[in-house]
Amino acid sequence: MASLTTGLIENIRATGVHLCSTLSVTVENKDLITNTIRVNGYYWDRATKKEYVLDLLTLAPGEVVVHNYFAQFEALEFSFISSSDSLEITVWGKNDAGKSTMNYSVLPAQLFPIDKERITMEMQNSTLPSALNRIYLLDSRSNKISVIDGHTNTLVGNLIAGSGPFGVGVNPVTNRIYVANFASNNVSVIDGSSNEVIAHITVGSNPMGVGVNPTTNRIYVTNWASHSVSVIDGFTHIVIGTIRVSSYPEGVNVNSTTNLVYITNHASNNVSVIDGSNNTIRGTIELNENNNDERSL
Repeated sequence: MASLTTGLIENIRATGVHLCSTLSVTVENKDLITNTIRVNGYYWDRATKKEYVLDLLTLAPGEVVVHNYFAQFEALEFSFISSSDSLEITVWGKNDAGKSTMNYSVLPAQLFPIDKERITMEMQNSTLPSALNRIYLLDSRSNKISVIDGHTNTLVGNLIAGSGPFGVGVNPVTNRIYVANFASNNVSVIDGSSNEVIAHITVGSNPMGVGVNPTTNRIYVTNWASHSVSVIDGFTHIVIGTIRVSSYPEGVNVNSTTNLVYITNHASNNVSVIDGSNNTIRGTIELNENNNDERSL
């Protein structure tokens, strides 16, 4: 998986005008297959890093797309996540007249460690928050979700989302937490920045497991009593598909590189493999000791 970023862009005003008012992002797919790229844009409001762009672009082989984004902030950053290394990305800053004024490098994210001291000096005492590093613990009896600070191993707080919280999944890109509520037949969406419930999504009967693909922003929920999997669009928080699997599905794991989703079916003693690109069953893996059959894979 490719994870790229512009790093911190200092868009300090010059004679009362930002260096650039628009960021123009050009993406070219040089691969032989269709690829998807996730675009996130952030700006800093003094001590707070805020997301204001969340795009998912799908490009056919050889396709080139250009997207322009508002950029009238003193500091901003754009990040790009894709399962392919064959995407070429260029980022230009443009002024109010539409003229290109700056070309910004796009490099691997690991080359940009957070330097709070430098940013504090350069951005008039604003700071970057550290990685959240939160752990979410579910108590199905009390319907309580406990949030633990992974840096200090202390309790941040508790919240109530739904009835019988059973499974949890996290999208580290959007900082959204998804909790499957077994008794209320829905999924609660939690904003990781504020630890507030921002949505409830109705799914099938007795949801149990939650899997997240951060690249496509799709959430997969196993519905134990419905023998199905609900597919949720993380952008809109709408169920975009329901996939029939084997008996009493429980666990779910997502391979974001291959865009395959693996569902363990309790009563059937097998694993359903879902193709995340079209939400269809790609095959079934039998787990019986004397049957190593892999069908349709």
